[in-house]
Amino acid sequence: MIGAERTLLSFLDAPVVVGDPEGCAVYANPAFEARFARGVGRVPGIPLAELFEGGAREAVLRAVMAACRQGESVRFRLREGAVGFSAVASPIEAQGEQVGVVVLLKEEVEGIERILTLHRQMEQPLDELAHALEQLLETLREARPRALVDDALRSLGRVRKAADEVHGVLTGAPGAGRAAEAKPTRMLRRFDPGALLHRVAGRMARAFEAGQTRLEVVAKSALPALACDEHRLESLLQRLLEARLAQQPAPERVLLGARVAGTGAGSALLISLCELGRASHAERFADAPVEREEAAALAAELHGVAHPQLGRVTLLRLRVAG
Repeated sequence: MIGAERTLLSFLDAPVVVGDPEGCAVYANPAFEARFARGVGRVPGIPLAELFEGGAREAVLRAVMAACRQGESVRFRLREGAVGFSAVASPIEAQGEQVGVVVLLKEEVEGIERILTLHRQMEQPLDELAHALEQLLETLREARPRALVDDALRSLGRVRKAADEVHGVLTGAPGAGRAAEAKPTRMLRRFDPGALLHRVAGRMARAFEAGQTRLEVVAKSALPALACDEHRLESLLQRLLEARLAQQPAPERVLLGARVAGTGAGSALLISLCELGRASHAERFADAPVEREEAAALAAELHGVAHPQLGRVTLLRLRVAG
């Protein structure tokens, strides 16, 4: 088996060393001997630990032990002198048993260390920016500024995810990095959805009067509490109302309602937006993608039903807080 590997591996420009179950080298290709085996004579029979120095020795031993223990490849990085390497240790199996391990090293492209340094430098300002936006969100009262801050937080999350993916690719550990230390999400307090509906309707009342459209709230006084992002839900409802008012022609009446569906653990709150009259465009029902994204962020379902004569209904289904 090793003889076949020796024939193939000798043609690789990347350094490769093969070890037995006792941790001794049984083969090293010419690229490995030229880079790591200077001064040790023949590599076979020498413990893997003696082929590396300092931190590189520890990194290799940890990776080899993990690969043998887990039975799968382990990616890691090491530095030998002034050169950095991306490496992978893979177990060798024969007839269902592990008979050794092969370590493949690839010299890193110049500049990777600089990119990793930049990633570390990005972490602190990203954390500070996220904290500042969280604090700002708590002080804002109007829905529109809150929506802008929410958008900024989502964009910040995408930047952080991209930075983590770059870090994972460079270190050979995709999905690692900061993903293992996920940031705690904002605590979501319970709130009265009926009060939220009246608040949104009150804010939009003047605009609806100017557009000669009646806006009515139809909701029971005692509705179960919700524990989703109140500010995001408020922003979504206002956005939906603004879109309905901007239609040409605008509907004669818009009913904003809420009711409970189901019982027990399966109960949900249904928030409906009903348009009545002037429904000539109702058959072209289509909420903007951003509205569906907002609903998905609330773990809510967004549905729509339209009829050319009867108007259309937009339904938002949210889970009731347990």
